[in-house]
Amino acid sequence: MASVIRNMNFKPILEKVDYQRLAEPQPSTTINMRVWDEMKVERLRSDAVKVILTRNVKPEPDCIFSIVVEMGVEVIINTTEYDNVDDPVEYFKTSPVARVLASNIACVLSELTIHSQIGPMITAPVVQFPQ
Repeated sequence: MASVIRNMNFKPILEKVDYQRLAEPQPSTTINMRVWDEMKVERLRSDAVKVILTRNVKPEPDCIFSIVVEMGVEVIINTTEYDNVDDPVEYFKTSPVARVLASNIACVLSELTIHSQIGPMITAPVVQFPQ
């Protein structure tokens, strides 16, 4: 299935950013920032799909901020190979497309959080799907 992606020239596009400022944390509170990704694959036309990666950042307990960043990329595919893939989302989760999107999202998140109480939030430039 290595030949599903026909063209490796990706141009990620920022689809959505949702930044919500929450309450200040209580003094000496331990805060756990949960980070996870979600992926969607939409067929655009016979030879192209749109892969969208969404990174969610939610604190536990709810304080400081929560962020959702979504980036998408149009991918030119080999139609026959793509149609033989059982689950396109699972295929793209381990593809170079996911790594490009995750890397770009990590940069956006660090810029959005640079002036927060915790400083720039550096998330891994790899996908982080829940188990």
